Amino acid sequence: MPYDKKLNQFQIAQTNKYNVFRCLVREGPINRAAIAKRLDISIPTVMVIVEDLFEKKVIRSVGKGEFGVGKQPEILAIEPDCFFYVGVDIGRGTLRIVVNNTTGSEVASMKEPTGDPFPEKEFISHVKKLMLRFVKKLKIGPERILGAGFAMPGLIEKGTGKVIVAPDFGWKDIPLQDWLQAGIPYPVLVKNSTQALAVNESSVFWTDEVHTTLCVNLGYGIGAAIITGEDLYEGTGGISGELGHCVVDREGPLCKCGNTGCLEAVSSGEAIARQAQTIIAHHARSKIAEFCGANAAGIDAKMVFDAAKAGDGPALKIINSAAENIGVGLSMAVNLLDPDRVLLCGGLMRNGPAFLDRIQASMEEHLAVKTGRLVLQAGTKDEYSTAKGASRVLMNTLWARRTLPI
Repeated sequence: MPYDKKLNQFQIAQTNKYNVFRCLVREGPINRAAIAKRLDISIPTVMVIVEDLFEKKVIRSVGKGEFGVGKQPEILAIEPDCFFYVGVDIGRGTLRIVVNNTTGSEVASMKEPTGDPFPEKEFISHVKKLMLRFVKKLKIGPERILGAGFAMPGLIEKGTGKVIVAPDFGWKDIPLQDWLQAGIPYPVLVKNSTQALAVNESSVFWTDEVHTTLCVNLGYGIGAAIITGEDLYEGTGGISGELGHCVVDREGPLCKCGNTGCLEAVSSGEAIARQAQTIIAHHARSKIAEFCGANAAGIDAKMVFDAAKAGDGPALKIINSAAENIGVGLSMAVNLLDPDRVLLCGGLMRNGPAFLDRIQASMEEHLAVKTGRLVLQAGTKDEYSTAKGASRVLMNTLWARRTLPI
């Protein structure tokens, strides 16, 4: 087959345009000469692209440079509200929705209790209606919404957005992306919630010095995701990062996945609450019982952490055990992956630095090699981080497919 030079030239032109646009998003305000130098392309090429972006009304002039001699260069910036992305976090306890503009800045957000996820179709229809109503209130035309990313806990099939299994929801073989797309007038993408979280968290903490980040989501369940450079490593089928279903205690309780002693079954927010419910039946004077008003069904992980901070013995035992097992799980992942950084995110990390310290001590105790290079730190603690990550995943996908309206 002959080499098609015209197609090649078109691809080069498209790549240059997307690179200029991305440079403006990430490094603007900036002038034409600085863009050319940053991207190693000619100033005339930049000038042609900039003129086209002006015509499409996706960039604007923000004045002249203030330094140097001679004619001051025009400074360019993205028009932040030229288009928007929606992110939805379908959490087991809470639904969260965020709308971000072109630069990735949050425009608006909302949340409400998740409620009963059955029947599945009715629940998904409710999620769609909630999102569409929220966006409509912002008075943003559908043509300016480039898409909606949905984050869902569980095993999500790569490419199709199908829920293979979501133990926290009791779902199996649900064509979630297809059901969501029906009735939504812009592209929809479904991603595993921890993968979405990792995309957002790693972008917040991104530096040139960090090459591999392991992001661990410690919440109602436990999951992990790997970021190499700025790219999400999904694995062959998109289900990489199931740290929560690594066995850390062979004598432990049965996990929803069917195995025994999974990390999620002994150290997740749900597991912590369940252990506390059992304990207060034998320790009626425990602070946990006081905090829940003797209503065992109302116990959540935060109550257990609060009781531990108050010096309650049973609560401290639960929290210390959870931290120990998380550290063991992390050591296995670090021994295997050798990342530069481990980010601990999710609701459990909002309970103070002592929990992080306990996890770090356990992890370091079980590492095969202690290089001193590994950085372990808490994430942003932003409750909308997963929703923002879902939006970013959608945005990154549109970038990769070259389907932005530029």
